[in-house]
Amino acid sequence: MNERGDRREVRPPVADGSRRAGSATRPHERMLARRVAVARASGRRRLRVFITGVVVVGASAGAFGLAHSSLFSARTVRVTGAVHTTRAAILAVSALDRAPPLIDVNAIADAHAIERLPWIKTASVVVSFPSSVAVSVTERRAVAAVRLAGRGFALVDATGRVLADAAARPAGIVLVGGLTPLPSPGGSVRGAAGVLATAAALPVSLVGRITVLRFQRGLGIIAELGSSAQVILGTTADLSAKFVALATVLNDVSTEGIATIDLRAPSDPVLTP
Repeated sequence: MNERGDRREVRPPVADGSRRAGSATRPHERMLARRVAVARASGRRRLRVFITGVVVVGASAGAFGLAHSSLFSARTVRVTGAVHTTRAAILAVSALDRAPPLIDVNAIADAHAIERLPWIKTASVVVSFPSSVAVSVTERRAVAAVRLAGRGFALVDATGRVLADAAARPAGIVLVGGLTPLPSPGGSVRGAAGVLATAAALPVSLVGRITVLRFQRGLGIIAELGSSAQVILGTTADLSAKFVALATVLNDVSTEGIATIDLRAPSDPVLTP
């Protein structure tokens, strides 16, 4: 009570330290709540990433399995252009006979493998989903036959590629001599470009008149006729003119008693007894 008799409530003094402690409690709680929220958000993001990864991996595994299933395998293979090469040989060298998954088919590598077959000049492989492959080939042309040491003949194209062995010489193909040693089918004859180019350009009408075509050092390309006469063609220059001159001589002149017909200058044939 004061001097006037009034009653006043006297409150105990509050220490300054307690006042500061109370005021610091609220920011600390907010920071803690914020940290908890951030941690929860980060956890949710990690969970979403994990679930997404699981889904992607599962989908990839499923797609991989589906792509390698029989549903997407080479069940239908169409081969065009092959005459001398069997379908079985083409499918075997390209492994298409195993009906592989289309995703595993290497079109370029398979085409190169097919082109290594003796008769094949070019090949293309086209994959079409879900289950088909188209193989298109272009075959080489036999221009010469070479007599084998034992029996039969080897067929050769203009590049020297040995295409096949045959029991008999096919009609329309000239016999070429001097090509030894001769590799197996698929191999190539070396050093015979001139005589093979001549064989490739030889008209069918003259094939039956020539018993053998060969190269002779010093004279070049020689065509032996059935009458025992020799036709000297020389190089591969002006082959068309030389063949016209030869046909004219054979039609207009008897080759009886003629030893050589020199056509190295086709406009001026020289016949020697």
